[in-house]
Amino acid sequence: MAPFARLNALLALAAVSTTQVLAQSCPCGYKDSNGHVWREAIVSTFTQPAGALAALSPNWLVGTDLESQPSPATASIQYVTANVFQFNDALGLKASAYDNSGSVKSGEIFTARSDILYGSFRMQAQVPSVPGVVFGFFTYISDTQEQDIEFLSSDPDYYQHLYYTNQPGTVGGVVDTAAAKNVVVPGADFTTFGVHRFDWLPASTVYSYSGNTDSGTPISSTTTITKNVPTTPSEFVLNVWSNGDPGFSKGPPTADAIATIQYVHLYFNSTSFSAASFNSACSAAHNVAPCNV
Repeated sequence: MAPFARLNALLALAAVSTTQVLAQSCPCGYKDSNGHVWREAIVSTFTQPAGALAALSPNWLVGTDLESQPSPATASIQYVTANVFQFNDALGLKASAYDNSGSVKSGEIFTARSDILYGSFRMQAQVPSVPGVVFGFFTYISDTQEQDIEFLSSDPDYYQHLYYTNQPGTVGGVVDTAAAKNVVVPGADFTTFGVHRFDWLPASTVYSYSGNTDSGTPISSTTTITKNVPTTPSEFVLNVWSNGDPGFSKGPPTADAIATIQYVHLYFNSTSFSAASFNSACSAAHNVAPCNV
């Protein structure tokens, strides 16, 4: 085996081992700050010594799709592996400076599994500051079974402006304010690392942010949406992209636009690990306390 291949194999084994240790250490689940206990977890720390890309294995796949876009978009979206990379001791997702090729090279990761149903999902990240891109953190299985946190870098207040949506976010082409919320967090600066989170519950999606002001004062915000809450098992996705749509992403970007992610923590239930199986596993572990997360 070549040295590079051997290194990749060792890094993959380390990532699998870390996931297994985490599961074994929390056999009775993960208890969140609202008291909900989730049966499973994907905890990806992109600042680990082995590097950000090693933390993707075995739970994440890198997008390589070409997505044609309808008018008024001016470019397609081409997800490429090179736009998911080690960046500033974390994970970088990039939409490249537009080269007039007809497609914006973009970056995306998504979970290898699409059986996630309800949970508490968090990332610690910095948003892109180059205008003309969208940074998304969301569950997805179809256009009507999706819930999003999105950041639009062309907004004048992009550093404190959030878009929370349980899709579809429009009715008859008009924004449905019961399903789509534009939220400004005064004093926030999303270009510094903060924690963006949403809790997917059967009756609501609870979106939140926690970080610090420029002076170091803690700041937080919470928004609840009860309309169009997804009910279908889904995958989890992070991406940075642009299609030149003048009404949304704007752009395409004239310079590389990069989101920096230090970690993604997903605590969830799934259709692959039933409550009965979970209870049996917890009982076999002598009903130890769930891990607080």
